[in-house]
Amino acid sequence: MHHRDGNRTRPKATLRGLRTVALAGSVLLCLFLLVGCSFPGSVKPTVKIGLSAPFEGLYRDTGYEALYGARLAVRERNADGGVGERFLVELVALNDFNEADKAIEQAQKMAVDRQVLGVLGGFSPDTASAASEYDRLGLTYLMPKFDISQDDAPAAVDAEFAARYAAQSGGAEPGPVAVWAYSTAYKLMDAIGAAMRDGGPPSRSLVQVAGE
Repeated sequence: MHHRDGNRTRPKATLRGLRTVALAGSVLLCLFLLVGCSFPGSVKPTVKIGLSAPFEGLYRDTGYEALYGARLAVRERNADGGVGERFLVELVALNDFNEADKAIEQAQKMAVDRQVLGVLGGFSPDTASAASEYDRLGLTYLMPKFDISQDDAPAAVDAEFAARYAAQSGGAEPGPVAVWAYSTAYKLMDAIGAAMRDGGPPSRSLVQVAGE
Protein backbone atom coordinates (compact mmCIF):
# COMPACT_ATOMS: atom_id res chain seq x y z
CA MET A 1 0.00 0.00 0.00
CA HIS A 2 2.74 2.44 0.87
CA HIS A 3 4.61 1.58 -2.31
CA ARG A 4 1.45 2.14 -4.41
CA ASP A 5 0.74 5.50 -2.69
CA GLY A 6 4.27 6.63 -3.42
CA ASN A 7 3.78 5.88 -7.12
CA ARG A 8 0.64 8.03 -7.19
CA THR A 9 2.56 11.15 -6.00
CA ARG A 10 5.29 10.99 -8.69
CA PRO A 11 3.19 12.30 -11.62
CA LYS A 12 2.17 15.32 -9.50
CA ALA A 13 5.80 16.12 -8.73
CA THR A 14 6.75 15.73 -12.39
CA LEU A 15 3.90 18.00 -13.48
CA ARG A 16 4.94 20.59 -10.92
CA GLY A 17 8.52 20.50 -12.25
CA LEU A 18 7.36 20.94 -15.84
CA ARG A 19 5.31 23.95 -14.84
CA THR A 20 8.36 25.49 -13.13
CA VAL A 21 10.51 24.96 -16.24
CA ALA A 22 7.82 26.42 -18.49
CA LEU A 23 7.49 29.48 -16.26
CA ALA A 24 11.24 30.02 -16.22
CA GLY A 25 11.35 29.71 -20.00
CA SER A 26 8.60 32.30 -20.35
CA VAL A 27 10.49 34.73 -18.13
CA LEU A 28 13.68 34.27 -20.17
CA LEU A 29 11.76 34.81 -23.40
CA CYS A 30 10.26 38.02 -22.08
CA LEU A 31 13.69 39.27 -21.01
CA PHE A 32 15.11 38.43 -24.45
CA LEU A 33 12.33 40.35 -26.16
CA LEU A 34 12.82 43.34 -23.87
CA VAL A 35 16.55 43.46 -24.59
CA GLY A 36 16.03 43.13 -28.32
CA CYS A 37 13.42 45.87 -28.60
CA SER A 38 13.81 49.64 -28.47
CA PHE A 39 11.26 51.57 -26.46
CA PRO A 40 10.66 55.30 -26.18
CA GLY A 41 13.19 56.73 -23.75
CA SER A 42 15.72 53.94 -24.34
CA VAL A 43 19.38 54.78 -24.98
CA LYS A 44 20.09 55.72 -28.58
CA PRO A 45 22.99 54.24 -30.55
CA THR A 46 26.15 56.31 -30.86
CA VAL A 47 28.23 57.76 -33.68
CA LYS A 48 31.57 59.47 -33.08
CA ILE A 49 33.47 62.47 -34.34
CA GLY A 50 37.17 62.89 -33.72
CA LEU A 51 39.46 65.72 -32.71
CA SER A 52 43.19 65.49 -33.33
CA ALA A 53 44.94 68.38 -31.58
CA PRO A 54 47.94 69.18 -29.35
CA PHE A 55 47.19 68.55 -25.68
CA GLU A 56 50.80 68.78 -24.50
CA GLY A 57 53.67 71.11 -25.29
CA LEU A 58 53.74 74.65 -26.62
CA TYR A 59 50.27 74.58 -28.19
CA ARG A 60 48.40 72.65 -25.51
CA ASP A 61 46.17 75.64 -24.74
CA THR A 62 45.09 75.69 -28.38
CA GLY A 63 44.29 71.99 -28.21
CA TYR A 64 42.09 72.41 -25.16
CA GLU A 65 40.41 75.43 -26.71
CA ALA A 66 39.45 73.25 -29.67
CA LEU A 67 38.36 70.49 -27.30
CA TYR A 68 36.02 72.74 -25.32
CA GLY A 69 34.54 74.19 -28.51
CA ALA A 70 33.89 70.81 -30.10
CA ARG A 71 32.58 69.37 -26.83
CA LEU A 72 30.12 72.25 -26.47
CA ALA A 73 28.75 71.58 -29.95
CA VAL A 74 28.37 67.86 -29.24
CA ARG A 75 26.60 68.47 -25.92
CA GLU A 76 24.19 70.92 -27.50
CA ARG A 77 23.39 68.55 -30.37
CA ASN A 78 22.79 65.66 -28.00
CA ALA A 79 20.55 67.84 -25.84
CA ASP A 80 18.50 68.54 -28.98
CA GLY A 81 18.01 64.84 -29.66
CA GLY A 82 21.25 63.93 -31.39
CA VAL A 83 21.90 63.48 -35.10
CA GLY A 84 18.65 63.01 -36.98
CA GLU A 85 17.09 62.29 -33.57
CA ARG A 86 18.39 58.74 -34.04
CA PHE A 87 22.02 58.82 -32.88
CA LEU A 88 23.83 60.44 -29.99
CA VAL A 89 27.28 61.82 -30.71
CA GLU A 90 30.48 61.03 -28.84
CA LEU A 91 33.67 63.07 -29.16
CA VAL A 92 36.99 61.21 -29.41
CA ALA A 93 40.01 63.45 -28.74
CA LEU A 94 43.58 62.31 -29.43
CA ASN A 95 46.85 64.17 -28.85
CA ASP A 96 48.89 64.84 -32.01
CA PHE A 97 51.50 67.03 -30.20
CA ASN A 98 51.31 69.36 -33.24
CA GLU A 99 53.68 66.94 -34.98
CA ALA A 100 53.25 65.42 -38.44
CA ASP A 101 54.14 61.83 -37.51
CA LYS A 102 51.89 61.89 -34.47
CA ALA A 103 49.02 63.30 -36.53
CA ILE A 104 49.37 60.40 -38.97
CA GLU A 105 49.52 57.93 -36.07
CA GLN A 106 46.32 59.37 -34.61
CA ALA A 107 44.64 59.23 -38.02
CA GLN A 108 45.27 55.50 -38.08
CA LYS A 109 43.87 55.12 -34.57
CA MET A 110 40.75 57.06 -35.53
CA ALA A 111 40.25 54.85 -38.58
CA VAL A 112 40.32 51.66 -36.50
CA ASP A 113 37.15 52.74 -34.69
CA ARG A 114 34.43 52.32 -37.33
CA GLN A 115 32.07 54.53 -35.35
CA VAL A 116 34.31 57.56 -36.02
CA LEU A 117 32.82 59.21 -39.10
CA GLY A 118 34.98 62.32 -39.39
CA VAL A 119 37.80 64.18 -37.66
CA LEU A 120 38.68 67.80 -36.89
CA GLY A 121 42.37 68.70 -36.91
CA GLY A 122 45.25 70.10 -38.91
CA PHE A 123 45.84 73.24 -36.84
CA SER A 124 49.31 73.78 -38.36
CA PRO A 125 51.05 72.84 -41.63
CA ASP A 126 52.72 69.90 -39.84
CA THR A 127 49.47 68.29 -38.75
CA ALA A 128 47.63 69.37 -41.89
CA SER A 129 50.02 67.10 -43.77
CA ALA A 130 48.08 64.15 -42.32
CA ALA A 131 45.26 64.95 -44.78
CA SER A 132 46.70 62.52 -47.32
CA GLU A 133 46.58 59.73 -44.73
CA TYR A 134 42.96 60.50 -43.93
CA ASP A 135 42.19 60.40 -47.66
CA ARG A 136 43.86 57.01 -47.90
CA LEU A 137 41.82 55.76 -44.94
CA GLY A 138 38.56 57.14 -46.36
CA LEU A 139 37.93 59.37 -43.36
CA THR A 140 36.79 62.99 -43.55
CA TYR A 141 39.41 65.42 -42.16
CA LEU A 142 38.26 68.99 -41.61
CA MET A 143 40.99 71.62 -41.14
CA PRO A 144 40.99 75.35 -40.33
CA LYS A 145 42.28 77.87 -42.85
CA PHE A 146 44.52 79.53 -40.28
CA ASP A 147 47.80 78.38 -38.73
CA ILE A 148 47.92 78.35 -34.92
CA SER A 149 51.72 78.65 -34.96
CA GLN A 150 51.51 81.98 -36.84
CA ASP A 151 48.80 83.54 -34.68
CA ASP A 152 46.96 84.66 -37.80
CA ALA A 153 43.51 83.39 -36.80
CA PRO A 154 40.52 85.75 -37.04
CA ALA A 155 39.73 87.46 -33.74
CA ALA A 156 35.94 87.95 -33.61
CA VAL A 157 34.11 85.94 -30.90
CA ASP A 158 30.36 86.21 -30.34
CA ALA A 159 29.47 87.26 -26.77
CA GLU A 160 26.63 84.74 -26.40
CA PHE A 161 28.86 81.92 -27.56
CA ALA A 162 31.58 83.12 -25.18
CA ALA A 163 29.20 82.78 -22.23
CA ARG A 164 28.16 79.22 -23.16
CA TYR A 165 31.77 78.27 -23.80
CA ALA A 166 32.92 79.66 -20.44
CA ALA A 167 30.29 77.53 -18.69
CA GLN A 168 31.85 74.41 -20.25
CA SER A 169 35.52 75.39 -19.94
CA GLY A 170 35.55 76.35 -16.28
CA GLY A 171 35.59 80.06 -17.04
CA ALA A 172 38.23 80.13 -19.79
CA GLU A 173 37.49 82.56 -22.59
CA PRO A 174 37.16 81.24 -26.15
CA GLY A 175 39.46 82.25 -28.95
CA PRO A 176 39.19 81.79 -32.71
CA VAL A 177 40.15 78.11 -32.46
CA ALA A 178 37.18 77.46 -30.16
CA VAL A 179 34.84 79.21 -32.58
CA TRP A 180 36.20 77.16 -35.48
CA ALA A 181 36.01 73.85 -33.59
CA TYR A 182 32.46 74.58 -32.44
CA SER A 183 31.11 75.54 -35.87
CA THR A 184 33.02 72.80 -37.68
CA ALA A 185 31.81 70.13 -35.26
CA TYR A 186 28.28 71.25 -36.11
CA LYS A 187 29.13 71.10 -39.82
CA LEU A 188 30.40 67.54 -39.44
CA MET A 189 27.34 66.47 -37.44
CA ASP A 190 25.08 68.04 -40.08
CA ALA A 191 26.92 66.00 -42.73
CA ILE A 192 26.34 62.85 -40.68
CA GLY A 193 22.64 63.69 -40.49
CA ALA A 194 22.49 64.29 -44.25
CA ALA A 195 24.23 60.96 -44.83
CA MET A 196 21.34 59.05 -43.29
CA ARG A 197 18.38 60.80 -44.89
CA ASP A 198 17.57 57.65 -46.83
CA GLY A 199 16.84 55.92 -43.52
CA GLY A 200 19.99 53.84 -43.39
CA PRO A 201 22.90 54.17 -40.96
CA PRO A 202 25.53 56.84 -41.73
CA SER A 203 28.79 55.68 -43.28
CA ARG A 204 32.15 57.37 -43.83
CA SER A 205 31.72 57.50 -47.59
CA LEU A 206 28.27 59.07 -47.33
CA VAL A 207 29.55 61.60 -44.79
CA GLN A 208 32.35 62.58 -47.18
CA VAL A 209 29.83 63.17 -49.97
CA ALA A 210 27.44 65.09 -47.70
CA GLY A 211 30.23 67.29 -46.39
CA GLU A 212 31.46 68.42 -49.80
